[in-house]
Amino acid sequence: MLNRVEVSLAEELRARLNEGRPSQAVLDSFHAIEASALREPEALAAALEDAARLDLSQALSTLIPARALGVAVSGPDGRVHWRNAAFRAWFGDGDDIPAFNRLLRLATRGGPVSGLVEALDGAALATSVGGALSAARWPLPAEALALLTAAPARFALVAFAPSRISDLAARATQAFGLTPLESRLAEALLDAPSIEVAADRAGVGRETARDAIRSAQRKAGVRRSSDLVRRMLDMMCGDQPEVTDLSAVFVSAFGATPGEARTGAALARGLTAREVAAELGVTEHTIRGQLKALYAKSGVGKARDLMRLAAEASTLDAMTRAGETATQLEGVAGRLRIIARPDGRRVAAWDYGPMSGTPVLVGHGTITGRTLPSAFVTALHQRGFRPIVPQRPGFGLTDPAAGDYLETAADDLPTLLDALRIKAVHILARDDGAASALRFASRHGDRVLTGMLANPRWPGDGVRSPDSLMGSITKAFLIRPEIVSVFGEMLRRQTRSDLLADMISRSASHVAADREVLARPGVLASMVRDVQAMAARSSRGFAAEQSLYARGWTPPRVDGAAPWLVMECRPLTLPGVEAVFGMLPGVRFTDLAEAGLLFYHSHPVEVAELFAGHAGRAPAR
Repeated sequence: MLNRVEVSLAEELRARLNEGRPSQAVLDSFHAIEASALREPEALAAALEDAARLDLSQALSTLIPARALGVAVSGPDGRVHWRNAAFRAWFGDGDDIPAFNRLLRLATRGGPVSGLVEALDGAALATSVGGALSAARWPLPAEALALLTAAPARFALVAFAPSRISDLAARATQAFGLTPLESRLAEALLDAPSIEVAADRAGVGRETARDAIRSAQRKAGVRRSSDLVRRMLDMMCGDQPEVTDLSAVFVSAFGATPGEARTGAALARGLTAREVAAELGVTEHTIRGQLKALYAKSGVGKARDLMRLAAEASTLDAMTRAGETATQLEGVAGRLRIIARPDGRRVAAWDYGPMSGTPVLVGHGTITGRTLPSAFVTALHQRGFRPIVPQRPGFGLTDPAAGDYLETAADDLPTLLDALRIKAVHILARDDGAASALRFASRHGDRVLTGMLANPRWPGDGVRSPDSLMGSITKAFLIRPEIVSVFGEMLRRQTRSDLLADMISRSASHVAADREVLARPGVLASMVRDVQAMAARSSRGFAAEQSLYARGWTPPRVDGAAPWLVMECRPLTLPGVEAVFGMLPGVRFTDLAEAGLLFYHSHPVEVAELFAGHAGRAPAR
């Protein structure tokens, strides 16, 4: 009882905050969360607010594409001991690279440093140099880390250039659903000085190119070609917090003056010289002079190259400051799609195909589930389904809701379905995704074939596994809904891999099937990357959804002929499920005897079989 009653979580948070690990206090004393919310709400809220302002460099993890990194290891004298293929292609095979020597000297004196280095073809690339201690947090190849560990006086030389990786550009254009011609033109715009040059490179007429680019802009939800390029670069650079002000990057990496940096940062946001002048309250002549100076310092000759360098340099800057930088998951079976709503908001989804399959919207969980386990995808494919995982507002790459969270979540889905040319779908929603799924069904019932809820979130004060980590957090939210936002932001700033692995393991420790899943090679690491990608840009989705439940949610009225199935995992079952969800049309109830939170992993065939049997009850259309 001591841990449950006498421990002050606020004091534990304060102590761990000094170490840069406030989430460790939650992990170690999670039984005290409820008591602290009841007995010391003001102190707990204040401690959480301080934790939510934690310097992002202490424990935040960012994700970048490994293929876009050129890496070398050198001694303090500049002699290169090892380099990967990308570094060799960009800077050659020489034992000494004079262009890096200035950065090496600066790093020797003052720690990690960023700058621009000229590649063999004359183009400027964003680069960073750091010693062995700093570089241990970077996503370096094993060979590089081994050399740095063996000789701590050595340095890591890193260049980041996703714009040079054609596969990344192609993946970005595919995500926006561009046609082959639109894709060729959009990729050409990454380094073409004008639409006319892009048209020549694509081998089409200029009017044809303009029409295709306008179509690409509509699909990406932008109005100018520069904004299309910016959105492509944003996707190509990885999963990380959006940078609101690039001025510091222009100063550190470009060597810009404060005035030049403000101009460069505004230009990188897609503004024209005239718009920058109006925003900064100076003449357009002044802006053009500052741009000329920036071009000279960066070695580029046009605004689009400056935008590219700014995006890549800011990503490297985040890498050097973050508590950890990891590489994105490779080989994900799904295809990323980004759909622009008429109001400009972006809706993201993973489409696992095949196109000929019967579409089913598979909801992600509280903070995981952006990517599905391969065994579960296979089980659905074998039964003729096409799983599609939409990300709810404020999660992953879907923009946060500007207004009501549930209304936005429900109305995002018709936009997604229209873009994918899908008339109606089956629904498979899990835990906290139940509210959004039911609101969609209540508003757009004509587009629902059948619905299935798995371990649905309970309205009111019902909490699954109340003695677990997530159960304790949920109870605290019900007692003090006002702490949800700061708690979510505190956790988002604690997404370093070791912290997340501990949190996931403890959350799933009370069900034997879940413990077995996490013991499988690669599963825990994959889930960690999933959480990092879902939380990299914002905690607003988590906060909005948890606030919805904490402040009181009741299932909406759902009309129509589409039948529903509610599946609960027996170790997590709450009494009274029929009373809560019995109003759903044609509803039936079932359970899985041994499954827990991770049922897509532990029981993929059983869940797919249940779903397929239920989907067969869809009324004829």
